[in-house]
Amino acid sequence: MSNSDQSQLVVLSGIHASRLGNDREVYIYLPVGYDDDYTQRYPVLYMHVGQHVFNPRKESGESWNMHRVADRLIAGRLIEPLIIVAVEHKFEEGTSEYFHDLCAYPIRCLGEDYEHFLIEELKPLVDRSFRTLPEAEHTGLMGSSAAGIATYNIGLRNPDVFGMLGILSPFFVKVEPYTLEEMEQYRLYPLNEGQKIWLDIGGAEGFFMPSHVKEVAEEMLRAGWRQEADLYYFEERDAAHSERDWGRRAHLPLIHFFGGKGEAVKVELQGDDTVGVEGPELCINAVVTLDNEFSFSDLAGSYRSDHPEILEAAPSGLLLPKQPGTATITYSYGGLEASRTYTVVEELSETVDIEIEIHVPEFTPDDDVIYATFNVPRISKGLYGSEIKLPRGMTFDFLITRGYDKDEVDLEFGQIPYRRLVADKDKKVSYTVSNWIDLKPINQLTKEEY
Repeated sequence: MSNSDQSQLVVLSGIHASRLGNDREVYIYLPVGYDDDYTQRYPVLYMHVGQHVFNPRKESGESWNMHRVADRLIAGRLIEPLIIVAVEHKFEEGTSEYFHDLCAYPIRCLGEDYEHFLIEELKPLVDRSFRTLPEAEHTGLMGSSAAGIATYNIGLRNPDVFGMLGILSPFFVKVEPYTLEEMEQYRLYPLNEGQKIWLDIGGAEGFFMPSHVKEVAEEMLRAGWRQEADLYYFEERDAAHSERDWGRRAHLPLIHFFGGKGEAVKVELQGDDTVGVEGPELCINAVVTLDNEFSFSDLAGSYRSDHPEILEAAPSGLLLPKQPGTATITYSYGGLEASRTYTVVEELSETVDIEIEIHVPEFTPDDDVIYATFNVPRISKGLYGSEIKLPRGMTFDFLITRGYDKDEVDLEFGQIPYRRLVADKDKKVSYTVSNWIDLKPINQLTKEEY
């Protein structure tokens, strides 16, 4: 099979970041047909944490599989062909290269040095070496978690370089697990005319809470960004804080950046359906699905209530309870409607108490630290546990680990199992780990694997 019949992955080794003082690999995706027409130029999407983008160095399978995402969208004519540049993250620096100057951790903030590497060293090399469309309107930047806040800062500081920003599950706010103290790690930027923004979050990411990202999206809309023109926000209710789930929805920002417009074919109201007159705020997640596989959460919705004296909804989806009872909220978009009935109670507590215990194999070293999103202390040989207070409604999909790349594994099925914890009421939860696996880097993705 010739290169013109399939996409290609090119690996650039030893790319030097002068201010960071290190070298890294860069993985370049070239679309089907790249070698057919040497006059054609392509838009470019730069992505952080490159070792997870195409899965070239990870045995676990925790990858975005962006080559497959792009291949499918291009073949279906949902997006134009593009080049993807995946930049390896240097873990010896922790997440320091992804933070500028607002960080709740005691790390060096090397974000400006990493920004210099991307803009002054890597992008000129890519533009010289490949047939790119180098202008900002054709250049995107995308990342998740700490790399999401890096995308936010670098992109909004440099609108003349990056005209499209894919900000997935950004680490805007650090929540201290046992005290629930919140520390912001972002600042607001003024409107950049013409920039396209994608902001999203999963509903099962635990301390990466939808409210944190939604608030930033609403602040940006108030600053002048326009929903459906410049900015889209999306909450995927069952998505975890994982490479797996970021890859599953990576087609959405690609369609926003490189695809055409679609027509609404479905609307849905998601979220909890019980709210207190006193207690935590509750928001409707009004999801609009288009005929081009695109979806977004409407932050400027049209709602009506059959009992406005009991409950109403703001355009943002915020529920406005007034007195106990039941009311049906109806949402309208593009000639489509969806309704949901909500129960209003007098009061709901802001938090719930969770007792968690984790049983681990006897061969687990006594000095190991166990994480279930947060640190779970050792109680005795083979048993870890804790009591923790969590915001009501918080949901975790998580791995039990002994640290980075030391995950729980189910040997019977050969899988790394995700657990789910829903903080819907006071409760005790118990988990048993059957075995551990240490995930080692492999040399490189083979042609057959790609």
